Amino acid sequence: MAFWLTPSEISELDKKTINSGTPALVLMERAGQAVAEAVFKIAPPEEGAAVVYVGPGNNGGDGFVAARFLLKKGYRVIVRPSFGPSSNVTDGCRVNMERYIFAGGIISYEPQASAAVAVDALLGVGFTGKLKGGALDLAVECSGLNTKIVSVDMPTGVDGLTGLCDHSAIKADVTVTFAAPKLGLLLPPGCGMCGSLLLENIGIHVPENGLRRVLTRQYARTLLPPRPVDSHKGTYGKVLVLAGSEKMPGAPLMAAMGALRSGCGLVELCVPLPASSAVTGKIPETLCTYFLPGDVTSLPDHKNYSVVVIGPGMGLSDSTERILRHVLGTWKIPLVLDADALNVIDSSLAEMLKSYPGETVMTPHPGELKRLTGCGDVLNARYAAAEKTAKALNCSVLLKGKPSLVFSQSGERTTIPTGNHGLATGGSGDVLAGLVAGFIAQGSSGVNALCLAAYLHGLSADILAGKSSARSIIPTEVADNIGNALAMVEHRNDDSLLGGNPYWTQG
Repeated sequence: MAFWLTPSEISELDKKTINSGTPALVLMERAGQAVAEAVFKIAPPEEGAAVVYVGPGNNGGDGFVAARFLLKKGYRVIVRPSFGPSSNVTDGCRVNMERYIFAGGIISYEPQASAAVAVDALLGVGFTGKLKGGALDLAVECSGLNTKIVSVDMPTGVDGLTGLCDHSAIKADVTVTFAAPKLGLLLPPGCGMCGSLLLENIGIHVPENGLRRVLTRQYARTLLPPRPVDSHKGTYGKVLVLAGSEKMPGAPLMAAMGALRSGCGLVELCVPLPASSAVTGKIPETLCTYFLPGDVTSLPDHKNYSVVVIGPGMGLSDSTERILRHVLGTWKIPLVLDADALNVIDSSLAEMLKSYPGETVMTPHPGELKRLTGCGDVLNARYAAAEKTAKALNCSVLLKGKPSLVFSQSGERTTIPTGNHGLATGGSGDVLAGLVAGFIAQGSSGVNALCLAAYLHGLSADILAGKSSARSIIPTEVADNIGNALAMVEHRNDDSLLGGNPYWTQG
């Protein structure tokens, strides 16, 4: 687990680390080496020149270190500074510029028209306002190379606190950030500028903070339910998907696909009778039953299941409300409330939710949260409403978006850094709801299931975007690709991915 920081906070921790005995140049050396390693992964030396854009601050110092390591790896390196020979630079930048030159490095003041890879070390996390002067000129040049870009700590032109971007901000393919994710890397539109977001430990201790949790790939691995070698389908639980309507028979199918891809033991679909012909047999791995709309006596016995997903595609109707009221009043198994199950909640159903004996999680998108709570469209208002809802209704809440956030009843808040705009299509949430239920069926707590499912769901979309276009992603592809996301979480140890397109899957 990582914990995000603001620019001023990381600056204070940096100073504290230096005052405790770790020289600033050592931190810079570690940072620059990590950047060089990222460059090596996406563009080997034989592909052509590496152009490193540096500013006069410590971010530029990191860039000079990276340039020196790239020289050692056999790259043809060209450093493009945003400052002149007589300009003032920080001590760290000056020392590492001299080391780079001593190693045989080239500094050029001539515009570059092409490169195999570019390193953006112009401005760090302290940027605010508008790009200007040499930084603006070189940011435009860097973007114009139409090559892969690795940004150091923060893409130039992105505000490290708010995520706001200058119109000429650099859009990176990879951002290597140090010690902790900076808040501006997690908020829109800045989160859309960093590409693959890698977190590198350079020796700065970051204190834990339950309100600032950011799910890392390594921590996601710890949330995976165990898989005993002598297990059977009963070991991994049974998911009931209570969903769908004649108009939306695909929703329960996509929820079932999400649940199946989680690794749960059994999935049963229970849909309204008018939708049953469109659902039965479509996924051979599932069982299929039906209920009569609004008739709670036709629902299956909840004691036969580990968890139930309620809501996807059910429609905003009296039947949906009647069924949810019956479930909350008589059932005891964990609930995953999504879509129309959220849309029918009124004050009396909210009271029933508070006292429901089983664990409850809900997965609203911003529109559903707004209807449920009356919150506005401002991010902070949404976050406050989701946090309040989790505490008031005694449930865990996954607020979907970019970024998605998970709120626990105890007040912890976890940012999910994976995912892209390819998920902004009907059915994505159904797959996610099923994935959540699948992990609960296998024994995960509600909050852990939300965190793990949201991370894998987003990572699956990121992998797909790395191979094709995020524009064309459809929910069934996301479900089918969950296995690749799981494999990355289970087995990859050579990076520190937070989120974004996993660049090493390309080519």
